[in-house]
Amino acid sequence: MALPIDVQEIDRADPRAIEKVLAFWHFLYRDDPCWVPPLAEVLTRRLDPGHPFFHDATLHLYVARRGDELVGTISSLRDLRHERHKGEKVAFFGFFECIDEPAVAEALVERVRADARAWGAEVLRGPRNLSRVEEVGITVEGHDIPPPLLASHHPRSYQRLVEALGFEKHHDVLAYHRMLVEPDGSPTPIPEKLRERAVGCDIPGLVVRRARYRSLDHDLSLAHEVFVDAFRDVPENTPMPRDQFVALGRVFVLFSSRHLMQLATVDGRAAGFCICVPELNEAVIRAHGKLLPLGWARLAEGLRHVRTVSFKLIGVMPEFRGRGLNARLILAAVEGAQAAGYERVEGSLIDERNGASRGTVEGLELSVYRRYRIYDGAV
Repeated sequence: MALPIDVQEIDRADPRAIEKVLAFWHFLYRDDPCWVPPLAEVLTRRLDPGHPFFHDATLHLYVARRGDELVGTISSLRDLRHERHKGEKVAFFGFFECIDEPAVAEALVERVRADARAWGAEVLRGPRNLSRVEEVGITVEGHDIPPPLLASHHPRSYQRLVEALGFEKHHDVLAYHRMLVEPDGSPTPIPEKLRERAVGCDIPGLVVRRARYRSLDHDLSLAHEVFVDAFRDVPENTPMPRDQFVALGRVFVLFSSRHLMQLATVDGRAAGFCICVPELNEAVIRAHGKLLPLGWARLAEGLRHVRTVSFKLIGVMPEFRGRGLNARLILAAVEGAQAAGYERVEGSLIDERNGASRGTVEGLELSVYRRYRIYDGAV
């Protein structure tokens, strides 16, 4: 007779508990070369109850055991900022990792459903680990290529396990890519339509320039103004506070090249921005999930071999849309990436319902190489 499945919450402030979770994930993906292990030190900080994210959110992290064997993990998340901004009674599940057994998946989800009911939620949505812009959805296409930074990777079984529990597609998010160099090493030509739109951009007072290290916080604050207005009507978007945006952007820009952040102003006012970063997962995978004692050295060595630049964010103020500014920013970013020696551009993750962003990357002749699915289920 099979042992019962016991689902219990773990103490996120206990490093030993997090180590056991990580050990289970390493076991699950031991034969998958496309899995990028999360860095233990980073995950521990992100899950710490004192992290600023949890000022407006509640997270419970669970493990499923059969006897002494760990067989699955899941989390429940209540995002108060999402509730206030969207007026939607929804709870999220995340950190879903599971052996290929329907009974285990069902036990995990039922535990999270209980939290959702207690919070008064009408829908259970996911996967979403923490914020809406990192590690969302289940991989449904592209299992044979490593994921980009801030995206996850899953075995093919997860789609089947989740859908068998009655979850239905809410929407997909997409990862795009395109080579920046030809097989002979020469730069891949910029699509002519993109160049024509960029050259045709004629806005009085427009300045498009790289970020400046000496005024980085000011530049990021201008970008945040665009971020709030440009994405106001994007489904699932909850505006990120300025301090969080600046802190995250500072890390990205300082670890990359200022050529990869383009800022547009009109008469000194914020008009648009574009941020690209080196695809750090190409380096992170070398650290094998730990920065200490030797992971730092392996990560540093890996950074020298990153060949992909990731097209993370682009936004244009509503009053300047349809005038070629998107194309102008993209052209500057692509030419900057080529000048910096990158061989591939990656664009992710883009909500499939965001026609403007999809049109931008598809106009650059990027193609989908990964698809993630976010599901809705009954509470």
